Amino acid sequence: MQMKRIFFAIAILLISLPLLSRDIAYTAEDSTKVTAMLRALKRAKCGDMGTLLLHSAQQFLGTEYVSGTLDREQKERFTVNVTEVDCTTFVEQAIAMALTVRDGKCDFATFCDKLRLIRYRDGVCSAYADRLHYFSQWVGDGCKKNIVKEINGKAFSGKQHLVLDFMSRNYDKYPQLQSDTALVKAIAEHEKPFRGIAVSYIPKAALNGGKGRLPIRSGDIIALVTTIKGLDVTHLGFAVWQSGRLHLLHASSKEKKVVLDKMTLHDYLAPRKSCPGVRVVRVK
Repeated sequence: MQMKRIFFAIAILLISLPLLSRDIAYTAEDSTKVTAMLRALKRAKCGDMGTLLLHSAQQFLGTEYVSGTLDREQKERFTVNVTEVDCTTFVEQAIAMALTVRDGKCDFATFCDKLRLIRYRDGVCSAYADRLHYFSQWVGDGCKKNIVKEINGKAFSGKQHLVLDFMSRNYDKYPQLQSDTALVKAIAEHEKPFRGIAVSYIPKAALNGGKGRLPIRSGDIIALVTTIKGLDVTHLGFAVWQSGRLHLLHASSKEKKVVLDKMTLHDYLAPRKSCPGVRVVRVK
């Protein structure tokens, strides 16, 4: 009996510890959960990418919100964490699952390959600067990889002229940058190509329209544009149409978990003075 208890305790400990290989950090719980979620997603037999992606995102409902899960180590390491997510890791991991199932796979290794491709410039994780820290970088890289496309059109009457320099100007806010001037310079170099580029967004007042009036589908990525100097967006989630009204499925810092917001997206954004509207990105 005593030996069984010891064995059980060791098993629990192993599940909770990170499993580190040459280029990836995860736990046994993460790999087990990812495999189960992939199998459930495959059984759902979703007909199109939007539906598949929405089902993938919905599997994260109730998952704990924790900020900075990718920044726990000084040195950049490709990390899988499906038990704790922020708005970006939630979106990235939901997409990686959908792409894995779309390709007829249900294994953890394929999911990791998809996630690495989504998260890092050219799919390579060798340094902190390789991560696509800004949404505009993430979209641009994703378009080159033929993973996503940004939606535009008549409804996107708002214009944002990009100046991405928040990280290089505020390097003291980032533990990885505080004592590494070379890394700050590398981040700044990746920021430069976006200076002055104009992107379009839907003004938040227009989001009060019904489903037929907005070029947004359930499963589209919704990015909250910001007027904060040096940034492009401050939050991400997925669009969900419910009873003809648009809602946001997201990792909420307020709710401390992944939720389908009860408020419409229009009402959610109304009091947010620094958010003039939303950009919309669709996974291909």
